[in-house]
Amino acid sequence: MKIITSGSKYIDIDAYASCIAYRELFKLKGIEAISVSTSKLNESITKQILEFKQSLDSYQESEEQEFIILDVSEEIYFDTIVKKDKIVELIDHHPGFETVWKEKLGEKAQIETIGAVATIILEKYQEEHLLNKMEKEVAYMLMAAILDNTLNFKAKITSNRDIMAYQKLQKIVSDNGRYCERYFLECQEMIEHDLINSIQNDTKVGIHHQLLPNVIAQLTVWDKTNIMKQLEIIYQVLDRYDKNWIMNLICIKDAKSYIISKHEKVKMQMQKLMHHTFNGNIMELPEVWLRKELIKEAIINEK
Repeated sequence: MKIITSGSKYIDIDAYASCIAYRELFKLKGIEAISVSTSKLNESITKQILEFKQSLDSYQESEEQEFIILDVSEEIYFDTIVKKDKIVELIDHHPGFETVWKEKLGEKAQIETIGAVATIILEKYQEEHLLNKMEKEVAYMLMAAILDNTLNFKAKITSNRDIMAYQKLQKIVSDNGRYCERYFLECQEMIEHDLINSIQNDTKVGIHHQLLPNVIAQLTVWDKTNIMKQLEIIYQVLDRYDKNWIMNLICIKDAKSYIISKHEKVKMQMQKLMHHTFNGNIMELPEVWLRKELIKEAIINEK
């Protein structure tokens, strides 16, 4: 039995969609597999997607298990069900642990600089000549994952492979080009419905880089207007973690990131890293930045 899973604190639409889609690919090949997570689902997984018939499976421990890890490669963040000595495959797009996993798994370790793990899963369907067997709901999930992780193809991590994968998925669902706006508006509705939990569900703690604070939260919305009216909630929630934090508010409509902080030390860090200044507690960047891209930029500048 193959157990396909991801991270421990929360999973986003890329992990969720990729786990389910990879399970469905194994089933098409006649291989027994389940997709499992014990983590919180963040707001990138919309109500519509949760209502699809394809969803995560329940988990029961057994001896005959092999684990496949998607969208994470740092062991401390693996789902708590993972037996590390039974990992047989790992697919990720976060940098830093390529050598470690290549030594452990060889060709079964695939860590690439690409927008979304969902793109790699789509390519695996192609390799098996099973793309024509993909169900529309699975295609919609993978489309959402690519949109979310590439920020509508504006993120610097976006590759031509992501764009091509999305176009192939559009053909499966006969998309008229409107799915992008609809998806991000659905995400925004979920975020605004419970802003406190939304912040908590997409906050990473323990960022160990000289040019970044310890805590980085991230929200992705279609329109920033309503969130900007609720800055006090952001302050209150993130101050509970640490005084050193930033919120990366990504506005798809503007195609910009807005870095939010009220702490002077953090502002100085971010101004040094990003070469832009704060206007009050907001630093407006001229393009979108993912949290993983901010971390990568910090790593480059520390060398």
